[in-house]
Order: sequence, then structure tokens, then C-alpha cells
Amino acid sequence: MESESAPPRRRRRPSWAVTAVAAAVLAAGGGGAYWASAQGGTPGTPAVAGNGAGNGSPTPLELDGATHGPVGDPVLRTDLPAGPSSAALQRPGTVSRSAVEKLARALGMSGTVGSDHGAWKAGGTPDGGGPALRVNQQAPGDWAYSRYTTASPPKKRLPAPGDQAVPADRALREAAPVLAALGLKDARTDAGESAGALREVTADPRVAGLPTHGWRTVLTVGHEGVVTAYGSMAPLTRGDTYPVVSAEEALEQLRRSGTGGDLGLRTCPTVVPKESRAPGEDPALPRQLPCLPSGPRGQEIRKAEFGLSAQFVSGRRALVPSWLFTLTQPGVRGTSVLAQPAVDPAYLRGRPSPSTGPGAPGPGTAPRAGTTKVESYTVEGSKLTLRFWGGVCSSYAATADGSGRVVEVRVTSVEKNPGAACIMIAKKFTRTVSLDRPLGDRKVVDLSDGSTVPHT
Repeated sequence: MESESAPPRRRRRPSWAVTAVAAAVLAAGGGGAYWASAQGGTPGTPAVAGNGAGNGSPTPLELDGATHGPVGDPVLRTDLPAGPSSAALQRPGTVSRSAVEKLARALGMSGTVGSDHGAWKAGGTPDGGGPALRVNQQAPGDWAYSRYTTASPPKKRLPAPGDQAVPADRALREAAPVLAALGLKDARTDAGESAGALREVTADPRVAGLPTHGWRTVLTVGHEGVVTAYGSMAPLTRGDTYPVVSAEEALEQLRRSGTGGDLGLRTCPTVVPKESRAPGEDPALPRQLPCLPSGPRGQEIRKAEFGLSAQFVSGRRALVPSWLFTLTQPGVRGTSVLAQPAVDPAYLRGRPSPSTGPGAPGPGTAPRAGTTKVESYTVEGSKLTLRFWGGVCSSYAATADGSGRVVEVRVTSVEKNPGAACIMIAKKFTRTVSLDRPLGDRKVVDLSDGSTVPHT
């Protein structure tokens, strides 16, 4: 594990390791979240629905904050389509050994699939050699594959990063058997991104006939075949059906969340600690700052469609009925997608309804929950200390998931006195979380926006 007092010595990477680094760049460059999934059966096949409330009404959902960052006030450049009046939640289950065996064969791996501390494992050697496949047995069944490791470098030279990338059509052919094994034959695929000699293939499945966001499978393809891959492969089960809002209402909620309205976020603090060192000035006294609009400027919404997005529901991942807004921004190549949950606010816990939103709190207003961006972290053994800014009128809790190739952290905030007036003073907080194993060289990812958290 990396020491805080003495950084590790730099070693010269072999050429195959440079290729692996390029694969990591592709995985991080898409801007998407680290969770992704593939349906274990036929995509879009609904299972039996149930009503958890027991009285014919669906069980209210507890969404653990939004998965997007501040969005400001994007300009609408398209007509908003009509959507359904209701849609079902999709929940991931557990992964079977047979499903992992099918995936392993598609990756060209031989041997048996074994069980190890809650994970299925295929390939690999006792000294950490590859190729290796590891799949978490529990939902959402995160999996990762690597053709090469430090203990098993390639026998011949791999193409260098400056070499020509694998053609897109060939990359799609190489990825096809793996996608078929995951039940993703009908997924929306793209092979437009490349880095050096590697090309990235992404697959976004359709579930219950709807497009998905944040439920992606990613494969990095080199001239020798699939080099790395990751996703989630837990089968999906149809949950309760919920009334949903229109695209217009979802867009309004999205705009409010970008300025802290809908989630109770404080993205525009007006009082911060004073940093002046001028004679006679106390650096502990507060100073005023102008309140600027949050979110990137110049964003335009070019497309809106109804679908499903990956969200945390009571701390567990699920696909939630959502409106998916495709955005463009000046100076940025390509597009991005912002997903706004479309479930009627009357069926959400911890989120204010329009009648009890900011500026009009009423008696019995529920505490507003939201996510807070993590600024940095320190590590000591298996403990991470997360640093972040927050308001004095909210309480904060931190969680960490260290079961995968990266450690995913989230800081959530809840108003202490919902509906009460609150002075907007920014204060620095820390929260400590424990991991099941040391961090090592894994990255720490903030689930509030999918960014990598810097180490301090």
C-alpha cells in the first residue's frame, strides 16, 4: 500500500504495462460511473412484478442522492417527447456459477470457476498471473477481466501506444462473443474511442424495452483480442411499478438540483473563512463571496428520451425509471447524458415534493437528502479519511465500497431542521470509513460525480 510519508519508487514500465495503462485511460475517459451491468438473461425481458406496500401501491423509494453533478440551466434545443404514465423499477440479483462459466468461455478461458470470499474466480495463478476473471456473487455482480498482469506479461511485444488502433469493426467483432454471453446482443454499442493501439467498445443494454444509463459494459480491445473488460452481470428482476413525471417536470427538477433546490444541496456558499494576511485583519473572520450560477455554462439539451438509470436505492444499486437528457457543450467533443429520476415525488422518501420545496416549507417537511463532493482523502491502513466542504445546518455520513478494482465513496447530507432558516456558512468536514482490505494502488472514486478523489 502506498505510504503517506514515503512515496513508492518509480520503476520503468515494460511495454505491455504501457498498453495496460492506455486501457485504464480509456476506462476513465468516458466520463461515466464505474458501475455497469449486463443482464444475465435476455435483455428487456420483464420478470414478475410485485407491490411491496401490500395495499396495491408501490413501496416508496429512498434515493440516496442524484448521480449527476451541478448542471446549471441548460438551454433546451429539442422538443420534449411524451412519455409513459408509469414504469417499473429493475433490481439486480445474485450471479450464478453457470453464468460466470459462460462468460469465461467467451473470453477464451479454460479451467474451472471457483468460489473465493463471496466472488467467483476463473483463471489466474497462485502468484497473481493472468488471464484472470473475478465476479462478485452478490448484486450487482461487478466483474473484471484482465488478459495480462505483472506476473504474466505477454510473450511477444504488444503494439506501442503510438501504433495504429484496432479498427472499429474488428473491435466490435472481437467483443461480440463476450456481449452475447452476457445477453447483450441487442445493446447499443459504440467503438469510437481509442488510445494508442487500443480501442474501447461500450455496450448500453435495453432493459424492458428501454434505454439505460450508467449500466454499461466496457471492453478494451487490442490487436491480440480483448485486453481488459468490466461491468456487472447480475440478472435483473422487475420490481414495483411507479407513476412517473413528464419530461418537462423532470427537466425542472434537474435544473433545481443543479442549484441546490431539489436535493437541499448548497452549491453556492456566500460566506467562507477569510484567508487575508494583511496587517490588522483577522484571518478567522468570514468574508462575502459573489453567488455565481452553478454548473457548466453553455450547455444545450439536444435529445430527451425515457429510460432507466443506475441509482442507489436504500444503499443498493438499481435501475430507476428516468428521463435521459443528452447535452452538448461548446469546446467539448462528443455529448454527455444527465439522468433525472422520473418517479413521482409522492413516492420518494427524503425528497421534497413541489409543494414543500425550497421557499415553501410546511409542517412535517421531510429532511432533504443529497450528496456532497469529496475534495480529498488520506489513508492509514484500511481506513480512509474523506475531506469535504459542507453547511453547518446539515449532518453528514460517509460510505465506502471497496469490493471492486476501485474504491467507491459517497458522502450524503441530511438537513438537521428541514424547513428552518439556515445561514449559509461553508465549513470543512472529515469522515472516516473502513475498508475490508488495504487500499493499495486502487483509485478512490466519488460517486457523487464519478470523479477520482485526489490523495493528500
